[in-house]
Amino acid sequence: MKILHTADWHLGRRLHGQDLAPEQDAALDAILRIAREHRVDAIVHAGDVFDTGMPPQTALRQYYRFLARVPETGCGTVIITGGNHDSPASLNAPKDLLEALNIRVVGGATEDIADEVIPIRNSAGTVLGYCCAVPFLRDKDLRYSLPGESETERQKRIIAGMRGHYENVVAAAKRINTENLPLIATGHLFAQGGITGDLDSKEQIHVGNLGQIGADAFPNEFSYIALGHLHRPQIVGKREFVRYSGSPVALDFSERDDQKHVVIVECSSDSPAKVEIVSLPVTRRLVRFLGDIAEVENAIVAFQPSEYALPTFAEVHLPPQAKTAIMDANEHFRAFAAGKHGEKLLVLRVVQDRAKGVSGFDNYVETSLQELSRKDVFAERLKKSGLEGNEAAELQTTFTELLTLLDEGAILA
Repeated sequence: MKILHTADWHLGRRLHGQDLAPEQDAALDAILRIAREHRVDAIVHAGDVFDTGMPPQTALRQYYRFLARVPETGCGTVIITGGNHDSPASLNAPKDLLEALNIRVVGGATEDIADEVIPIRNSAGTVLGYCCAVPFLRDKDLRYSLPGESETERQKRIIAGMRGHYENVVAAAKRINTENLPLIATGHLFAQGGITGDLDSKEQIHVGNLGQIGADAFPNEFSYIALGHLHRPQIVGKREFVRYSGSPVALDFSERDDQKHVVIVECSSDSPAKVEIVSLPVTRRLVRFLGDIAEVENAIVAFQPSEYALPTFAEVHLPPQAKTAIMDANEHFRAFAAGKHGEKLLVLRVVQDRAKGVSGFDNYVETSLQELSRKDVFAERLKKSGLEGNEAAELQTTFTELLTLLDEGAILA
């Protein structure tokens, strides 16, 4: 069987106020084209279809438009698993309807683990293999936190819970897969040694890097493990068949140089899987200008507008010692870039690395509340309260769990 592995679409995401829908549309079109050209039997998505648990209507239209066009590719099966950004309830809502189209959705961990074992059928309906469609495993899926539990104890519990989940789903797959057809798996998690960008480091699966598991945690029965969560494409633990596909478009300036792609995997029962990387087109360039005021202005003047279909987004980084009388740095650099390159270059924000005891331009470069995540705001509040160490980590953990329940609709805002 042949599958296309993708993940981390984050539909509905905005980058510092700017809509990423145009480049996401282009990426989704490219994924459909690649699926058709490579004649894949299944498209497997490893979590974070949406950027929030309550995606905007534009994001929902993108999602359903993609699913409606899958039959054009000749692909027989689509498997969608939920990530930490997805609401399991929202993702699962249309699953019965989608299943009639052989689109299988596993928004969250299931009560009967056998429900996570999905047959992969070709366009003729023949079962070619199975996928253990494991979604993002929340703390409650692994076992609730225990009173008085230390961070070390919690980490061991989480890792043991993840290992146990994969062992149980493999056991369920063996009972179903009586013909010994190829078996693959998905996961939305933070694997040991994973390379993160600025965005990923804020969105680790558990606070404080807890819950990282190694490539050896996955049972050997899997021919391939399709991972999501880290936006940078990479293999895990030097194992060719344990991979993050990465996000199809750059979602943050830390991803500006990443080579985005999907993974085509061909599996059989009697030989190792064959992996092929297929690059996705770039429709928008992200750039970061570094230096003091004059250096950044010179870099903007020297900037060569790209040939990409969409305008370039830019971020300005200033050193801590930079000083200026400019009252609104964001507006200054936006106007400066527009004056030199018109609509081809848009400066989204200006940031300055902070240093203790340094004043000056730092007073004028501010981060708007809209640019911060809820976790960022809570972390800043902890710092201002003077809390640190285990006490701060435990509060951050509790806050993360409350956010998860809120996003899932388990509690009301």
